[in-house]
Amino acid sequence: MKFPLFSAALVVGVLAQDSFEPVNFNITEALVDNGVNISAIPELANLAERSLLSGCSIGCNSLKLIFGDDQVETQSEPAYATFIGAFWSAQQREISPQCIFKPKKALDVSTAVLISRLTQCPFAVKSGGHSAVPGGSNVDGGITVSFEKMNLVSASPDKKTVSFQPGNTWFSVYSALESQNLAVIGGRVSSVGVGGLTLGGGVSFFSSMYGLACDNVLSYELVTASGIIINVSQNSFPDIYWALRGGGNNFGIVTQFNVAAIPRAPTMWGGSRVYLADAFPALIDAYYNLGVKAKVDGKAHQILSFAWSQVQLATVELEYADPVPNAPVMAEYNAIPGAIVDQTAVRSLAELTVLLEGPASGSGLRQAFWTWTMKLNKGMANVTKNIFFEELNAVLDVAGLLPAVSLQVITDPILERTSVRGGNPLGLSPNDGPLMNVLVAAKWENKADDTRINKFAAKVKDRVLAVATAKVKAHPYLYMNYASPWQNPIASYGAANKARLEAISKKYDPAGVFKKLQPGYFKLDGPPLSGSP
Repeated sequence: MKFPLFSAALVVGVLAQDSFEPVNFNITEALVDNGVNISAIPELANLAERSLLSGCSIGCNSLKLIFGDDQVETQSEPAYATFIGAFWSAQQREISPQCIFKPKKALDVSTAVLISRLTQCPFAVKSGGHSAVPGGSNVDGGITVSFEKMNLVSASPDKKTVSFQPGNTWFSVYSALESQNLAVIGGRVSSVGVGGLTLGGGVSFFSSMYGLACDNVLSYELVTASGIIINVSQNSFPDIYWALRGGGNNFGIVTQFNVAAIPRAPTMWGGSRVYLADAFPALIDAYYNLGVKAKVDGKAHQILSFAWSQVQLATVELEYADPVPNAPVMAEYNAIPGAIVDQTAVRSLAELTVLLEGPASGSGLRQAFWTWTMKLNKGMANVTKNIFFEELNAVLDVAGLLPAVSLQVITDPILERTSVRGGNPLGLSPNDGPLMNVLVAAKWENKADDTRINKFAAKVKDRVLAVATAKVKAHPYLYMNYASPWQNPIASYGAANKARLEAISKKYDPAGVFKKLQPGYFKLDGPPLSGSP
């Protein structure tokens, strides 16, 4: 049995300044507005009468009655197992939701939020599902909302704006735009979803030209806690527009991103090179020098990583925004001899994201990310590399271990662009730059090694930050998309920005729906896991 959905609940009037949701908000009336006749679903009707908390089976059964079998997968169906088995990290694959809901439009998402509120069934939202945080895009025993059916990508007729839905990966977005000589500011790995990366900040190959992904969003289609669908921009709901630019999943569910289009030729230069230890000093010199030259030529991009594969290795990921293999700004890197692997070439943007993901992306392995930030400093880059290799000795016996520490630069142009369109909550200032972002990433096979690996990564972080603090090189910022479950990126934005985010949350979500019923990922009141690993 399937019930028609007639109309979205849209905001067109003047709202109270202190609260977006009325004090007497009625969930069942909001569902009726969405075209859902709850009296025809006995389990929901009884809930409305009793106002009791009930199991998620009622929520999932109701979604199946409303939307049909095509949009809801339950645990007994083969598609359920296929969906769970496609998560990037093993930790996410271990989580078993009561059902998987696959909306086709924003109104479907609105109804799911209201069903969650009525049944008090928790939910998670999956864009690409490329998170190392357990529960980031899957929820145990609840409703996991998958956006796989919401994957439209379109450019405006004047080619100044691109709209895409959260079911896309960056590969699908870039591929759709390529024939129009357009791109957007987005992720660098093909399978990463557009939703989480953009809401957490979002570093791009082109960020030193255009800023972070979040700073290039012009407007959002947002489903609020009360199921109301609003268009959020700098001129319409400017407070929540500011909050969404780095505030994560704390304010609503984005069902469409409308972003600035970037005119681009179909190809650019890039790829990776691998070196042995004798090249480490030259690589760190080149890394630092390129980092401070971003104002000279923002078309350059780099990631310098140190890793272990039977021997110490360094991998440098280089990109240049034009199809130019020998750009002057890359001269120092290009002069370093001895690369044992060189994949640099002229390619399309989409092809480069596939190359960066690589065949050893580790999909299905256990995953850990830890991050911190320091002033860009050649000495601290060396300290980070040395401490990483020192601590690595204690975990080299872990089965299937693939460890790396990656150094990136939050360049002066990136920092300057955090103030565009009213600014963002990240707490970054041009006066601080340039900055060095550090990521310790590890992949491994066995759950029994989880604590060992996370303690290793945390110890590397703590030792490096102790040196950085002593040298007055530490910076508080934590990039949300690289943070571990024990880290608190929201707090790193600064007390004033955190307080402002909390006030915005209370205004638009006074019942705490996105805190209590969407419990996964990084919340305003603290990290996903307390204490330390």
